[in-house]
Amino acid sequence: MTTDVLKQLDERIQAFVNRMNQLQRDNEQLTQRLAESERRLKEAAGQLKQLESERQQHENERAEVRARIEKILARFDGMNLK
Repeated sequence: MTTDVLKQLDERIQAFVNRMNQLQRDNEQLTQRLAESERRLKEAAGQLKQLESERQQHENERAEVRARIEKILARFDGMNLK
């Protein structure tokens, strides 16, 4: 009877050790996935910042072109073309 109890205890301990090893491997994989996700997020944030900068530049250029066109049109309005 004592041998059976020790055998069961040994099996439980081995199952526990196996489970702990599996959890450690899972944790390492999840840690790597998290690091990769964080790297990709940082990269995407950089791309977004770049795109926002380009968008702002295009908006500025558009405003400049509009202002020039308005000045040209104002000159035509001031001319007496009758």
